[in-house]
Amino acid sequence: MTNSPTRASLGEEDAWPRWWGVARHRLILGVVGLVLGADALLRPGPRWWEWVVAAGTVGGAVPVSGATSLGQWCATQVRYFLRRRIQWISLECDDDALVVDVHGVQRVWCYEFVHRGRLDLSQRDVILASHLSRMVESYAAGGDLVHVALHVETAEALGPRARTCLSVNVAAPVPSEWRARSTAGVPRGLSLGRTAIIERRHYVRTPQCVLRTLRVTDFAAGRASAALETLGEYGSGLALSLHAGVVPLSRARRLTARAVHRVGIDAQFARGAGFRWSARDQKGLDALREREEQVAQGAALCQWALYVVVSADSVPELDRRVRETCDASRAAGLRLDLGVGVQGEWFAWQLPGGPGW
Repeated sequence: MTNSPTRASLGEEDAWPRWWGVARHRLILGVVGLVLGADALLRPGPRWWEWVVAAGTVGGAVPVSGATSLGQWCATQVRYFLRRRIQWISLECDDDALVVDVHGVQRVWCYEFVHRGRLDLSQRDVILASHLSRMVESYAAGGDLVHVALHVETAEALGPRARTCLSVNVAAPVPSEWRARSTAGVPRGLSLGRTAIIERRHYVRTPQCVLRTLRVTDFAAGRASAALETLGEYGSGLALSLHAGVVPLSRARRLTARAVHRVGIDAQFARGAGFRWSARDQKGLDALREREEQVAQGAALCQWALYVVVSADSVPELDRRVRETCDASRAAGLRLDLGVGVQGEWFAWQLPGGPGW
């Protein structure tokens, strides 16, 4: 997932391994299946095991919803059944930082936004976004891999207001209109200290509530801001978590150059072989070239992830809220991945600092 100064797009990373525009594991599975099928068809004698393996490998390369392929989806479900159901998450305040212990220990500096009325009426939302953008670009120029996250949480106790928290995994001066507060990074469902969570296929349970983490996979064209605004105003017990892994500038230039070279070679190969290079593919190549130019000029390259956490006091209420959230997201032009079998991982990834992300 990549970023430009004017827009962000959700999709596969530029660094994701692909051969001729196809995910590498899908291409390998498809080729192996075709070779085994041809061998079983042409060579004499019964070779039932080759037919079984060929059907399995070709089927594993088929794309499905919620994963790049059926094989990846099966691997995800197998990992879920092999994992321990109980995980421990530890949150501790250490001076001015929040120490998050899950999939490793890391320190996160949290800042709470001071709300002052409607930001959109005074154009303060544009100024605030500009400040955050400049901060991200300064981190990229610094040469370190920095994780920045913005958390917006609504709850019945807050009424019509929302709590907004900015978390950074490096010490930095307090941004304007923000105040340092380490406990602001403690989400609903967790508390300071050590908390046990129980992972199920469709949700996680904490001592306080049950939660389901959804991931935004796509926006409708031109409706990104409106879609997020719709979700932010929707109901209570909802939390939006926007994560950005800031790539160091030197590595960002290599990644974008490599991505443009790879897709450009695919385009030449496809046209040379007589295949049609579609308008969608050309648009993706043009976007990569534009991104390479912007990174060369000093713009930040980020890995983006946007999570929606729905919480409730019981599982039936959670199911109802998830359905309502999915309906509202669909009407707003958002595509959500329900995260079946990966709820424990996604709940940890959406925490401040993105542990294990």
